[in-house]
Amino acid sequence: MQLLPRLSEELGVEIWAKRDDLGSVGLAGNKVRKLEMELANAVEMGATHIVTEGSRHSNATRAAAAAAASIGMKCTLVLCHDEPKEPVGNLLLDALFGADLRLVGEVSWIELSKLTEGVIAELEAAGERVYRLPIGSATGRGATSFARAYIEADEQMRSQGSQFKTLVHASSAGSTHAGLTLGRKISQADTRIVGVVVAGEVYDDVPANYLRLANEAANLIAPSVNVEQTDFEITEDYLGEGYGRPASGVDEAIDLMARLEGIIVDPVYTAKAVAAIIDMARKRTIEGPVLFWHTGGYHAIFDPHYTQGIWSSLPRLKSIKL
Repeated sequence: MQLLPRLSEELGVEIWAKRDDLGSVGLAGNKVRKLEMELANAVEMGATHIVTEGSRHSNATRAAAAAAASIGMKCTLVLCHDEPKEPVGNLLLDALFGADLRLVGEVSWIELSKLTEGVIAELEAAGERVYRLPIGSATGRGATSFARAYIEADEQMRSQGSQFKTLVHASSAGSTHAGLTLGRKISQADTRIVGVVVAGEVYDDVPANYLRLANEAANLIAPSVNVEQTDFEITEDYLGEGYGRPASGVDEAIDLMARLEGIIVDPVYTAKAVAAIIDMARKRTIEGPVLFWHTGGYHAIFDPHYTQGIWSSLPRLKSIKL
């Protein structure tokens, strides 16, 4: 847990960061919490091979590859988008961690899921015992890790003599938001949790799937708790042109976090959450203390697709003499 004093002064609201971008496996990220639960289950079930899908920018697939490597399990990643000219960002890391990479071109999330089913059938025909992780490792079991994480964060803040009123995080497949919402419900807290959607087409009905994940998690660890649709606050106001696409405020979010706090956020996920905090702080529509849950991922910063845009948006970088 880290106070962000200079960003707080800049925006006029007390801001903290929960640093899930720091950790021991695969350059960390929030997916590691979920993988602790899922891979333990995979081992118990006798799986020999992890298969999951996502974008080539995906933090979830990169974390799955790293976690699988750490326990000696095979891993296949089915990735949308075409192979880039240079292996950079998460895709480079996926390969370094030893995953078998299947790049399937520009397809929808639904098409990607069907293609993954075909890969699983191929592996099972070859004798592998496959454990499939859905996109973003979004399962009820994985969401239980974030119910616990909410309680962990609350205890850490209290130990610092503070208590967050608002929690903001980047949200895509939904198990992070589902788990945090369940954790708040278990704690009987009144924290406002804002899920900043960064991928709007993962599900046909995003709110319904978040609710499903939360109640699947509740059935595992808190059967007496019932999460309702009204418990969720989800915004697509900062999604911009879509997943991995430009959005207003992203470049400023990257700039302020780096220049004021020495923390990197990325253009695909976390910068959109920080852009939401900046915008709401300036509009005075957010109550502090604010907890920014840094779900990890800075690797897209090194992808030329994004680097040029970030470079051109910051005048001080353009003035550097090479």
